[in-house]
Amino acid sequence: MDFLSKRERLVLLAIAQAGPSGVTYSQMSTLNYVLSKESIQKTIEDLYLKGYINVLRDGDEVRYIATKNVRNSIINLEFHKYKLIKNLNELKKKVEEISKMEKQQQAVAFKGVLKDLFSSISFSILSLMDEFPALTLPEYLDVLEGLNKEFLSKLTPLIQESMSEDEINTFISLVSKYRGEKEAEEIKTTLQKLSEKNKQ
Repeated sequence: MDFLSKRERLVLLAIAQAGPSGVTYSQMSTLNYVLSKESIQKTIEDLYLKGYINVLRDGDEVRYIATKNVRNSIINLEFHKYKLIKNLNELKKKVEEISKMEKQQQAVAFKGVLKDLFSSISFSILSLMDEFPALTLPEYLDVLEGLNKEFLSKLTPLIQESMSEDEINTFISLVSKYRGEKEAEEIKTTLQKLSEKNKQ
């Protein structure tokens, strides 16, 4: 799957956000802060040739209008971004409730809440793949990347299940193939030690 470049996404979003009435070139002047005039014009031309925008002459001016398919995909993207923010706010409230529970209940409850969040994110990604993923997926992933750096990466280990013996062997085999037998042996030894520690 080919994604649109950051430049193409910036220009297409600026056009799409103007809705069905479209936008004139002069109305996209805010893009001049990040893109040159030549770059904007070339990108508009490329987007038109790819069928992502329509061009309409309105009196003395030309209007650029994102296709209905593009605008529908933006609706889907914005809705899933809204859901993500809503889920994060709910997570914050639930964490406050969980903190009042007994220690043994906290771990189970917290794991369940995190699984719900990651399940919702997975569903959003699958939904965005249905309609113009070349635009919507990288935009959604940009949002997730920021969240991941902030705190999602710190939460992931809390819900990771222990690897099965088959998964460990497959992982070791892949490490051996792509990074060498020495590293594979070191990782195998480490995983065995961790497994023994978890059994104690």
